[in-house]
Amino acid sequence: MNLTLHERSEKLLKQRIKQLNPRDPFNFVFMGDSRGDGPNDNCFTMSGEFELVLKKAVELNPLFIIHGGDTVYTGKKEYLEHFVKVVEKIASNIPMFVCVGNHDELYLDESNLENFRATIGKVHWVIDIPVFNFRCIALNNVISPKNKIYGFTDRELNYLEQQLEDAPRNTVVAMHAQPNIEGFPVTTPQSQEFFDLIQEHRVKKVLVSHVHAYDEQFIRKNRNGTFTFGRGTDFVLSGGAGDPLDFEQPLILNNYNFTEFFVSRYNILGPLLWKDFGRPRRNCL
Repeated sequence: MNLTLHERSEKLLKQRIKQLNPRDPFNFVFMGDSRGDGPNDNCFTMSGEFELVLKKAVELNPLFIIHGGDTVYTGKKEYLEHFVKVVEKIASNIPMFVCVGNHDELYLDESNLENFRATIGKVHWVIDIPVFNFRCIALNNVISPKNKIYGFTDRELNYLEQQLEDAPRNTVVAMHAQPNIEGFPVTTPQSQEFFDLIQEHRVKKVLVSHVHAYDEQFIRKNRNGTFTFGRGTDFVLSGGAGDPLDFEQPLILNNYNFTEFFVSRYNILGPLLWKDFGRPRRNCL
């Protein structure tokens, strides 16, 4: 029986964790949005830029890679299977864990996770490394890819709350869309509860993609429901792993990119930004 990408990655991670020295920090990589531009570039799978991004990430020998979603333009099974084959070829010894993105869910159709589960694997997953007080919690915040609605259902928030009940010092949340974009307002009761939960449990990083650029914002929700920027939880946007880049203001960096983090028993350092990977040999993979 063929393993999903997630199942393969879980096995690899168990092997790699055994080699860790608790006195030495480990590194992991976060990247997102590797899809092509569909009918605009005749590339329904991944952009050729993704190959360069992934090869550079593998050179860093991270303990694992987190992908923030939108692996391919549309989540047909054959396209997702192709993504898995490319990852297994380039990153054969590196675990990769994927958050579901709107394009992974049969873009322009209503939500359909069957193909994602059959190829990439779990929609909800947790990485636990107790000796480093580390946990990463993956969320699905794509409500309707067809209608471009993002946010949290009550069920999703209940899942997050359960995972945060005994959250260790170095807790990270990973999801596809970041708050305060089109279709993902921060004023809904669900969004407000999300911020309350991550602040109450002192989540160190929230890793997001969806916007095809790089940015970092510290965000704190105030008691009256407003937000203060420059303080609070560290939100890291890395959405440049091959997608057509976004150039709208106030994005601070419009380059193909990924980020690297370093985890000790006491803290998570980063993001360290990686960009400038050269020119791809082919437009599509």
